[in-house]
Amino acid sequence: MLERNNSSNRILSMEVESSSDPVENRSYNVADCKYARRHKRKRKICMLVLCAYMLLAITYTILNFAVFRPKRPTISINSIILQDLAVSADTAKLKVFLNITLNGTIWVENPNRVSFQYEDINPYIEYGDEKVGDVHIPAGKIGPRTTTTMNFTMIIMADRLSSDPNFFSDVVEKGMLPLTAYVKLRGKVKLNVLFKIKVKVSTRCHLSLDIRMATTANQSCHSKIKL
Repeated sequence: MLERNNSSNRILSMEVESSSDPVENRSYNVADCKYARRHKRKRKICMLVLCAYMLLAITYTILNFAVFRPKRPTISINSIILQDLAVSADTAKLKVFLNITLNGTIWVENPNRVSFQYEDINPYIEYGDEKVGDVHIPAGKIGPRTTTTMNFTMIIMADRLSSDPNFFSDVVEKGMLPLTAYVKLRGKVKLNVLFKIKVKVSTRCHLSLDIRMATTANQSCHSKIKL
């Protein structure tokens, strides 16, 4: 009888233990599911925030390049006028003494909806392959959709002119002094804190000085733009 009772007790305890296992397993699985659901919800929120951020960034970029699309500023030399001319010639020694002062006007247009910041401008003039005169215009800013004119006065360096072997022939025989004027404009269009567009514009003008009439003639200009 005692052995039978012991065996029945063991069977009963085993049943109790086995019956307790599913409860523990069920409680573990419920907690795991709750953690998984929280993790999945957080992941969805992160994805939504990321998508919203990307949508805002794309919209912001489209607005900047569609509404505030950068356009090319233009620069040109409107006119170069002979202000002062003093000339004398020594035909025996085939020498010419020439002093020239020129007045010029540069025209800059900013077609953008935002301001254009430009660096120092240094117009210069060449005779042949030699730079014979230059001038300095300090850096500045041009407002949105604004056109600005800049005036300058340039004195031609007589010693550099006379060193050219064609100088005597051009002045005395032809009476026309061919010159080439250059002006370069560098700057940037600042759309906002993130977007800045650099612009390079250059203009070259060919002109002639009529020595006999003391005036400029045959002025033609060509521009080159890099955005």
